[in-house]
Amino acid sequence: MTYKAPENIETRDRRLPSVFLAGSIEMDKAIDWQSECEKELDKNYNVFNPRRESWDNSWKQEASNPQFNEQVSWELNALEQADIVIMYFASNTKSPISLLEFGLYAQSGKMKVVCEDDFWRKGNVDVVCQRYNVKQYKTLKELFIP
Repeated sequence: MTYKAPENIETRDRRLPSVFLAGSIEMDKAIDWQSECEKELDKNYNVFNPRRESWDNSWKQEASNPQFNEQVSWELNALEQADIVIMYFASNTKSPISLLEFGLYAQSGKMKVVCEDDFWRKGNVDVVCQRYNVKQYKTLKELFIP
């Protein structure tokens, strides 16, 4: 089952592991890679997808903005509750929030990273993955091949 922000993840089937889809969105510069993941994972996992259907680019990104605060709080809650975090860094993005989340969860033992070869900070991602034994994949397809 897929849960998109801001849907209630507390109602999920707790017999299934949960996966959070972290990574490049960047105001839709990145492809909708989350949909590809949903197709692969939806039957065997609870999928937490932060790509919000009703996102409005005019929302001020301030803690005092209720919609923005709800989004960030949902993401933090879902990251904490997820058993697995898939982190995807797309080449044509900067992904500052994804890098922040990567830093927060690099030592969690639950992260799997896909970082495209020409992502602007791939070297940093590689070093952090090596240091904290984070499994890296070249593509999403590689991640899903058993």
